[in-house]
Amino acid sequence: MPPEAPDARPRVAAAAAPATALDVKNLHTLTDDPTVGKADRVDGDERGGVVAFTFDDGPNPETTPAVIDALQKYNVPATFFIVTQRIAGKHGEKSREILQRELDAGFLVGSHSVTHPNLKRASADQLNREVDASIRTLAIQANRPIGLFRPPYGAINLAGRLRLKKLGLTEVQWSVDTLDWRAHNADRLRKKVISMIKKDGGGVVLMHDVKPITAQVIAGVLDDLEAENCARLAGNREPILPVSLHYFLRDGKAPRELPAAVKQRTEAYRAALPERCAKRSAPPEPAVQHAAK
Repeated sequence: MPPEAPDARPRVAAAAAPATALDVKNLHTLTDDPTVGKADRVDGDERGGVVAFTFDDGPNPETTPAVIDALQKYNVPATFFIVTQRIAGKHGEKSREILQRELDAGFLVGSHSVTHPNLKRASADQLNREVDASIRTLAIQANRPIGLFRPPYGAINLAGRLRLKKLGLTEVQWSVDTLDWRAHNADRLRKKVISMIKKDGGGVVLMHDVKPITAQVIAGVLDDLEAENCARLAGNREPILPVSLHYFLRDGKAPRELPAAVKQRTEAYRAALPERCAKRSAPPEPAVQHAAK
């Protein structure tokens, strides 16, 4: 069953790089995103008690909208890693519209290369093309700098890491691999994802917004996370808060300062949780009886 339409819960927009005139000839200015900072690496174990959802390989006009709807319904931030051949040229028009929806919703976006090759096996020229061209395309389409890069398959060698560092890009890996790309049973996938999040106490979750099964289960996963957090509150335990990827960014071992809007969004989710939990536990309203004619 597809997720319901977004509800009317109050939301706080996440921080996004301001739209600006870009110097498209200078690649370094296209990676200078002040909201995420300069080169680093995210593995997903940098912080406990919080969870960041990330989605790879899109946008897909057939599946990504359902993912966006579910995230907005539950007021959960996310990061989308874009395969930029999807948003290029005339064939990418609908995908560009989805990209704009992601940006308008306050989600982070990062590059996932141009064509999704294994960069460990790429020549130096191919490596540079896949990184540089994807950043240029995404920055131009998003009209903002792009500071995040996720290697396809998580595969990258020393030459690739040096290229990312030279450009000031943060490499983003993950700690919760849902393997949704090979899942066939929606109920099992849903249970697996929330079980992994609970076991690890959070982390960076990897999913794929291009997969129909992911679009099918993501609302249920977010509902299960909310239910788990309600149980934690009832037991006087801290919830596993869904947060922006900003919470996992580091300068060496020190966490980067969070943008004000990012902190505000997390605080708003935490503050609204007791009321949402009360609604979940409230008895259903009795059905209205209509007199027979």
